[in-house]
Amino acid sequence: MQNDYHNSTIALAGIIQAVSLVRDLAQTGKADEASFQSSIHSIFETDPKDINSVYNGLHGIRCGLENLIQIFSDNPKQSRPLMRYAMSLIHLQKKITRTNQVLNTLKQRIQQTKKQVEYFSLTHPVVIANLADIYLNTISTFRFRIMIWGNSRVLNTPEVMEKIRALLLAGIRSAVLWRQMGGSRLQLLFSRAKIRATAETILQQKEHV
Repeated sequence: MQNDYHNSTIALAGIIQAVSLVRDLAQTGKADEASFQSSIHSIFETDPKDINSVYNGLHGIRCGLENLIQIFSDNPKQSRPLMRYAMSLIHLQKKITRTNQVLNTLKQRIQQTKKQVEYFSLTHPVVIANLADIYLNTISTFRFRIMIWGNSRVLNTPEVMEKIRALLLAGIRSAVLWRQMGGSRLQLLFSRAKIRATAETILQQKEHV
């Protein structure tokens, strides 16, 4: 897969899509189903033919691209919570790549859960529950934790928390891809306009998105 701004922007949009869905779920208990499916799909695409197929086509990452453009526009207050989540996932992804035991467990358990998708469906409660359990037993073992802010009544719903943990796992998968595509913290600090323009260009490809 080619290493350029186009690809790293798509991967970054994958992170932003995951955390925007986490925000929506935490606040309302609901999230866009098509975007949710695309984010969950990305977890199981471990050997994609190209970056678009990670999200089941560019249409699957529309929500992430739109939110990415908004974040890198002129409203830093509104974008702060999403960027906090995103930077936390990027931080966790770096820790995972340095911990072979966690990395190997992640790979094994995702492959096992992938087999369940064949019997149930991509977002069946059994599959989501297993993805949430993978997150709890691997990524949640690190001292660094992601604090989720939202409606306490909603966050006390087990089904919602399982979806949130599954989406955090999807966000980390996109963070891995972002690093592979040359993404860096320096880009987020100094190339925001270029990333935004790239996201806008991708969205304009209406025949694909």
